[in-house]
Amino acid sequence: MPTSRRNTIIRAVASVAGDLAASVAVAASCVWLIEAAALGLFLSFLAWLVGALLALALSQYVVQPAVNAVLCDRKLDAAVDAITPLWRQLRSAFARFIPDTAPA
Repeated sequence: MPTSRRNTIIRAVASVAGDLAASVAVAASCVWLIEAAALGLFLSFLAWLVGALLALALSQYVVQPAVNAVLCDRKLDAAVDAITPLWRQLRSAFARFIPDTAPA
């Protein structure tokens, strides 16, 4: 797999994971706020609306720039080059447990 495509896939997975983590954190804080303050239906709706906007803002202004800064091409290539020998050793060590799926 070419390195640019591999790096794009890694960044996409990291972005989705970061977005989900930020959304779950905001949702948990909204649930806590609604339960702690015993908000009514309308105020609960407003809390969820503000929470959704906050999650989008966190994704746009915190998660995405952090992913782009931490997972630049140079760092990803270095990490993959460092992990490749370990992966080869693990694959050869557990080869007897992995069935051969190559076509006959």
